[in-house]
Amino acid sequence: MSTLLSVRAFRVAVLAVVLSVFVPVATNAEACTWHETRTPDTFTGADALLRSQGATTGEGSWFFSWQGGLSRTSNDYTVERAATWPPDIIVNHPAISPNGTNHLINTHFGDIDYYRGKIYAPYEDGSEGPINNPDYQHPYIAVYDAKTLLYTGTHYELPVALQFAGVPWVAIDGRSKVAYTAEWDMPHDRINVYDLHFHPKGFINLSYDPSLGPNFHLSRIQGAKVYDGALYATRDDDAKTVFKIDIATGNVTKLFSLNPTDDAELEGLAIRRTPDGSVLHVLMVLDNDTSNPQELTKIHVEFHHFGGCS
Repeated sequence: MSTLLSVRAFRVAVLAVVLSVFVPVATNAEACTWHETRTPDTFTGADALLRSQGATTGEGSWFFSWQGGLSRTSNDYTVERAATWPPDIIVNHPAISPNGTNHLINTHFGDIDYYRGKIYAPYEDGSEGPINNPDYQHPYIAVYDAKTLLYTGTHYELPVALQFAGVPWVAIDGRSKVAYTAEWDMPHDRINVYDLHFHPKGFINLSYDPSLGPNFHLSRIQGAKVYDGALYATRDDDAKTVFKIDIATGNVTKLFSLNPTDDAELEGLAIRRTPDGSVLHVLMVLDNDTSNPQELTKIHVEFHHFGGCS
């Protein structure tokens, strides 16, 4: 009897070891804590302007966008290439009505992304004074060569029914061969999904973690990038917050807030592993109160670097 028990005990022990190795155990995916890995890089003057919208990375370089163009830099932020709006769609669908409504030009690049030697740049027609009334009538994705930053001549006009509030950002999912974007105010609580020729494929319907509160609604997304099965998105709320959107389920969770003490606008972000352990690299414009012309020289951009959860 004792021998039989010992054999059974041995078998149970072996089974326990096997299960511990091969059976996954449920864990909290965000149990770790994101933290800044180093002092943020600060851009002033013209550099601040040229890095005031979005960021991405590829081919060992950084790429930045601003309202009027793109730039490629080395790792120490030395400018290597620069580009401006795509010439064939700056003026598109021009129309002026007797009642004052009009569309003349597209005016604004958003947060960009890199994929297979190309930069994908969202290009929208926000209003500038009396120009473009109403705004956001013709949203585009323009494609540039990443090495030269020359415009390839390829662009895609997105359906305004899906991008009624513009195209503030684009994120390429190379593994799934799709692109994601959304409207600025996200009235439908969803991410738009396109193929890489920007034909609509469907939506990621969002759901919100209970910790966000009963009335939470994700909006004001300035940029997003794909990383490890999720979209990491920057939201220009009061706290300047980064969120994680599970691509498979649409579940939204909060990662962290930057909590600046001065006037600020959170912009786009890049995903890149760097030797200091950083993964998320986030742009934020500070001292950006433009109501006082004498204060304009104080405007600067910080490039924050976060690691700890990769």
